[in-house]
Amino acid sequence: MSDEQKVLGENLGPLSDNERLKRESDHLRGTIVEDLGDRVTGGFTADNFQLIRFHGMYQQDDRDIRAERAKQKLEPLQNVMLRARMPGGIITPEQWLAIDKFATDHTMYGSIRLTTRQTFQFHGVLKPNIKLMHQTLNSIGIDSIATAGDVNRNVLCTTNPVESELHQEAYEWAKKISEHLLPKTRAYAEIWLDEEKVEGHKDEEPILGSNYLPRKFKTTVVIPPQNDVDVHANDLNFIAIADDGKLVGFNVLVGGGLAMTHGDTSTYPRRADDLGFIPLEKTLDVAAAVVSTQRDWGNRSNRKNAKTKYTLDRVGTDVFKAEVEKRAGIEFEASRPYEFTGRGDRIGWVDGIDGKHHLALFIENGRLLDYPGKPLKTGVAEIAKIHTGDFRMTANQNLIIAGVDSANKDAIEKIARDHGLIDDGVSEQRMNRWHVWRSQHAHWRWLKLNVSCLSSFLL
Repeated sequence: MSDEQKVLGENLGPLSDNERLKRESDHLRGTIVEDLGDRVTGGFTADNFQLIRFHGMYQQDDRDIRAERAKQKLEPLQNVMLRARMPGGIITPEQWLAIDKFATDHTMYGSIRLTTRQTFQFHGVLKPNIKLMHQTLNSIGIDSIATAGDVNRNVLCTTNPVESELHQEAYEWAKKISEHLLPKTRAYAEIWLDEEKVEGHKDEEPILGSNYLPRKFKTTVVIPPQNDVDVHANDLNFIAIADDGKLVGFNVLVGGGLAMTHGDTSTYPRRADDLGFIPLEKTLDVAAAVVSTQRDWGNRSNRKNAKTKYTLDRVGTDVFKAEVEKRAGIEFEASRPYEFTGRGDRIGWVDGIDGKHHLALFIENGRLLDYPGKPLKTGVAEIAKIHTGDFRMTANQNLIIAGVDSANKDAIEKIARDHGLIDDGVSEQRMNRWHVWRSQHAHWRWLKLNVSCLSSFLL
């Protein structure tokens, strides 16, 4: 790749330094192994500070003691935050107990954080415990590959515990999409799991490319009528279309995103464009085609304009769609009808069509920790010890105890109440504060895009 980016006859300018970093990283290895062995510093240096993001980690420090350590001429207390890869946000009770133990024994804060990407985070992991963290997760079938950095992030899927059969089908596709779009480099296994380099093996990235994506990329699988994962805030969205309760395909929406930089008019929110309907068997082909088109056409010069939404506006949606059709070997059909009627989590008990029960717990700010009189983290662990279904992390940072047998329902509710996980004093407004705020925030951004319409309204 030259030092300047040229796309479809346009010269977008000099490449950003992130492109150099990725190109010189030896497929995301960098010198992370050397940094791990350096006990002089608790952090990662130079390019590795950025490269560990592709492995699902961000370097942080304890701000509360930063000034005190500076007075003592010590570096900040460096540690990492890890975000796990959990397509669709589903985790088993056995897995939960393992992450609960690691958070208790090997993190500075002892907490588990639920995120808007339907996964969990560890905070405050010191350098000597980082490999142990990855190896602990690997032992229970979890990793943190591609949960940060210029790659496809954790794939969301509507939690929707009621229509269990349709949800299971959609969830399986979320997992397939996640696996299909993962980086193929062996860097993660070599660095964190101590797997030996395979002699003669050459890393190739047929979908992401040797320089990976221009910017982060977010994908969802959505089951109407719930829009809990917010299709218009993501790069690629597969809206489940069912016929007689069976999944038959997806409507594909591309180019959504709400992020903008205050004062920079070249950045703005954008609604995703509907490309049309595809049958199930073309799902992975279309996912790869959208990602690879964004890989080749996205802006690698200006990271603030590198997301898919800017690519569509620069080249035109019809041109982008035609390229996706060409790469996927498909022609989109007309989109099939669907309707969204809600986006929040249904807090409390809900009965599923399979006779199982589902308890959605409101977890304020997604933070699970034992507080005085409210041992929330311990409560979830106690539920995990008797629960025979699964847990589902939601895009609103809540937790669903899903697939509860009637025989266990009362026992699980008692544990939840005894540990403060159910609090009848919490108002509906407070429980729904996140998705209400997100709706209002999005609405405000749409208004900023339509100043003339707003002015006409005010007049």
